[in-house]
Parts: sequence; structure tokens; C-alpha cells
Amino acid sequence: MRKLLTLVLALCLVLTAAMAFAEEDAKIIGVIQKNTTDAFHLTINSAAIEKLDALKAEGVIDDYRLYDGKTDPMTQCDLMEMAINEECDVVIVLPAEAAGCDPILERGSEAGIPVIVVNSKTNNTDELAAAYVGSDDVYAGELMAQFVQEKLPEGGGYAHLMGVIGNSAQIQRTEGIHNILDEDPNWTMLDEQGAEWQAEKAVKFTGDWLQMYGDQLNAIICDNDDMSSAVKAYCITEGREDIVCIGVDGNAGPMAMVASGELDATVYQDGAGQIVKAIEVAVDVLEGNEVEKEYMIPFVLITLDNVLDYI
Repeated sequence: MRKLLTLVLALCLVLTAAMAFAEEDAKIIGVIQKNTTDAFHLTINSAAIEKLDALKAEGVIDDYRLYDGKTDPMTQCDLMEMAINEECDVVIVLPAEAAGCDPILERGSEAGIPVIVVNSKTNNTDELAAAYVGSDDVYAGELMAQFVQEKLPEGGGYAHLMGVIGNSAQIQRTEGIHNILDEDPNWTMLDEQGAEWQAEKAVKFTGDWLQMYGDQLNAIICDNDDMSSAVKAYCITEGREDIVCIGVDGNAGPMAMVASGELDATVYQDGAGQIVKAIEVAVDVLEGNEVEKEYMIPFVLITLDNVLDYI
């Protein structure tokens, strides 16, 4: 009896040790989302969940954690601490702001947790990130500016609606627009304002510009499609169908507006492709495989000519 009890206790110890080892060896991916509200990031979040669920079902990872960053760098930094406490082995982050999200990568480095940056960069991404997955936002700005030039070869006056000031996409898309239109003597920038990616704020600025500039305003370039689609719809209601509007993302609503001829164009950004690639890179990191520092997914100009290929 005593031998049997000893054997049972020994087996319990072995099982306990094995369970503890399994928990320590669990592969967990954390994803700090930018937000769970706007159309573009809802598409990204949905693609992430689908990919992570598949990997979990296949046994490639044991679990994953999703964190809502609320488009706030301080919230995202706090969520990085949560990801560390919840023992994530690798963290994917979609930064709300370039400088404000630097501490996320710093904490990852201190804790020995690889961080993969997606969609827009922090200031220290090149230095501290395990990898970056995104698209060339300078090129997106240049595509928009070139479309405006081609649509209105005689030139005119334009206004620019920016995203959140300090976000790398805002910085680089602005750079791209100025790369093209600052060199074109036929074009004059009338105003440039940060509308924080939001349709309501974009429309308010547009209303002010219509009052201030009248027929001098010929084009409105937007850093995203939530703004461009709302602005174009507003211009139509105000009898200014002639104002050329373009944005970035290629969400379903704006794509439908391009197909119907309401919205002039959009620059398609494959957000789902970005996050899926980032998750694949995260798996490579977990498995000890070598990864590249940067993976770029191209932007595509979408007009009435090719929208049905992407809608």
C-alpha cells in the first residue's frame, strides 16, 4: 500500500511538472490593435482573428490576446504592460502615433519580447522592431497628388485633410503630396488641416473651405477614405460635384462610390494582407526562423477603370 501511495505521488509530481512546463512553453501572440471602430481597422481586426483562429486550430500557436488600443498611444503603452504580464511571446502592434508609441518597443526590448510593427511606424521601429509590415505611405501621397494632376491638368487650388498629427502615415502621405504638388506651378495649396481620420471633422473643414475659397477650391486630398467619401458626398449636396476628392484605404463604401462614379478615386491599402503577413512573421519568430526587417505590400490606385477588379 505504501509503495502504491509513493507511486501515485510520484506520478502526480511528474504530471504537475509536465503541465507547468507546457504552460511555460505555450506559444502566445499578442495583438495591440489601433482601434475597434473605424472601417479600415475593423477589416484588419477581422483578418487577424481569422488567421489566429486557424493557427490555434492547427496547433501552431496555443493562444492569442487581442487588445483595443482606442487610437491612443498611452492606452497602447499600458496594453503592452498587460501583454507582458499575460506572458505573450511575441507582440504585434498597430501604432496610434509615431513618438507616443516608442515605449512599446522599448518595453518589449527590456522584457525580451519581440515586437512586430504593422501599418505605421514608431520612431524607433527601424532600431527595435523584430520586423515592420506595411506599405509605402510616401508613395500613397504621391499617387493621390498625381491623380489630381491628371484629373485637372489645368491646375488650381487644393486642400489637404490629414489624419492624426504625428502618426507616421499622416507624416509620410503629407510628404508624398508635397513631393508632387509643391513642384507644380499650376497648383496652390489653400489649406492643410488635421481631421484625425474622422469624417465629421473632415466635413466641417470642407464646409469652411467652400465658404472661404469658393471656386478657387478644385480638389480635396484626404489621408483616408472615411474622410474622402464623406467630403465628396458633402460636396455633392452643396452643388460642388466638380471638386475632385481622393483618399486612402479602399474600404467597401468608398469602393462602391468609385464604382458608381461618385468618388473620383481611392488608393487601395491591403490592411488584411498586412496583418496576415505580420502574424506569419510572428510565427517565424516563435519558431526561431530568420525574418526580414521589413515587408512592404504595395498600394494600388483605384479608379472607375479598375475598381471592379478590387471591389
